[in-house]
Amino acid sequence: MLKRIERDWVRPRLTSMNPDFLGQLAPVDRATIEPHLESVFVLRGEPLFRAADAGEHIYFPRGPLISVEQINRVEVALIGSEGLVGWPALVGCKYSPYHAIVRARDGIVLKIGTSALVAIASATPSLALVLSRFVNVISVQMAETIGAYAFHRIDMRIARWLLLRHDRLNGDDISVNHDEIADNLGTRRASITDCLHVIEGNGLVRCRRGRITIRDRAGLEALATGCYGAAESFYREISVASDETAAFVRC
Repeated sequence: MLKRIERDWVRPRLTSMNPDFLGQLAPVDRATIEPHLESVFVLRGEPLFRAADAGEHIYFPRGPLISVEQINRVEVALIGSEGLVGWPALVGCKYSPYHAIVRARDGIVLKIGTSALVAIASATPSLALVLSRFVNVISVQMAETIGAYAFHRIDMRIARWLLLRHDRLNGDDISVNHDEIADNLGTRRASITDCLHVIEGNGLVRCRRGRITIRDRAGLEALATGCYGAAESFYREISVASDETAAFVRC
């Protein structure tokens, strides 16, 4: 099933993160969980699950982006094919503390029962290592998000918001409207519109109805200095864990 899905899946750009969480697993670990994976087609804007839902499944996005949001729609994390969604259940939480909303595009997610994945990881130290590294990485991303909201200007937060999506998509176009950005950043729509006009005037993006095109990624990174990059560098830890896993298997 996984091979069939991946024939139609275009990998996102490779920055500091591996664009494929499942693909970087050791072959033996991937083969162990693959029979338990179920393919689900999801629609942009729909919830994958809501806050207070029982954490019965773990999800691996294969195209859509998943925005992890508080009840007020403020985004606390963004996950694409480089990660998984539903990690609180991996550390024993019975209910989700967040909404998980499908963003960017319709597409496929793969899901596995939480109890099945926990049981497999308990018997497979190499897989448990990779999963625990991801939980650490997403914690760093969430901490950086909190810092961005507390200490950085709106234009810097918009630049970071765009970069997070640009990292996880395979093109320069981001399907979005100003209301979604305002909700995710916890600010007024008018403030988003004003800042985007300035960012566009500086040649960093091109704005059209329902779409923003990245024109100067380096310029966005410079604008987001101090609130983007730290979490992204930690994704290397997952790749390191995968290398350690491969060595573990060879032994």
